[in-house]
Amino acid sequence: MNRTQKGKLIEQKAQEIIAREGYWIEKARRAKFQPQDLFGCWDLVAVGKKEIRFIQVSTERFSSRSRSDQERMLAFPKPPGTTKEYWRWNEKITKFEISII
Repeated sequence: MNRTQKGKLIEQKAQEIIAREGYWIEKARRAKFQPQDLFGCWDLVAVGKKEIRFIQVSTERFSSRSRSDQERMLAFPKPPGTTKEYWRWNEKITKFEISII
């Protein structure tokens, strides 16, 4: 399984978890050869009755991302009722490690 396929499976797992919690989900659309994140930062936006969650899903630690990726996510606005979340898939424990940015 290549990295792109693995990434898609991990995003699908995240979507399933969020959907079970009752959120409406919009995911980033990917062009054929170029990944495209929502607002240049987020893989998923989950809309609930009282909040909106901006979520980046990855297999790497936040600190391992490029400086520009980190800065873009940190600088992204966080209005009341929203969270910015980094979901790192930990293969050893087969679970997401979720950090609030």
